[in-house]
Amino acid sequence: MKVARVISAYDLDSLGDEIEQRWLATGEQKMSLRDLADYFNQRVLEAAIEDSDVSLLDTDVGTLYEQLTADDVSSGTKTRVKRRLDRNGVDIESVKSDFVTHQAIHTYLREYRGVSQPEVTTEEHVNTVRERIQKLQDRSAAVTKDGIESLQREGVVPEGDINVIVDIQILHTETDEQYNVFELFEDREEQ
Repeated sequence: MKVARVISAYDLDSLGDEIEQRWLATGEQKMSLRDLADYFNQRVLEAAIEDSDVSLLDTDVGTLYEQLTADDVSSGTKTRVKRRLDRNGVDIESVKSDFVTHQAIHTYLREYRGVSQPEVTTEEHVNTVRERIQKLQDRSAAVTKDGIESLQREGVVPEGDINVIVDIQILHTETDEQYNVFELFEDREEQ
């Protein structure tokens, strides 16, 4: 099982307990499987850096991880980060091959550690969906703003300060009523 092998290879013995606790936690302490995979992979990257010539004092592991893995990071930035890590003794291709997916985390937690999520209440499900939509909306706004600003720097679109507004609308096809997605949550809470 890859997760267990990686934990052992990087001497991250307490990480298994930690991701289990974060998965089973409630409220703000709870982490999704995707967030756990990112957290796990950042800990792997951090362990690899600790064994290298890179000083963690001047390196934010979260930023490095995002620069290595995010879809919206330019290939030039990814190459610079990889070269920097390689020059300082981090075999980044080997480290990246040890990164795991959210499915691998799920399999590890269920099959290797024998834990499963308790039944989710309706309120918890609503909150999870609301948070996911909010994150998607915020991310869409940030990616759009970054893209427009890069086009401004190239002179493709007019310069100036911009604000990006992402408004997700829901159209109920049977009644032709239209809502902002978050109005649906508010209407539910008022009932």
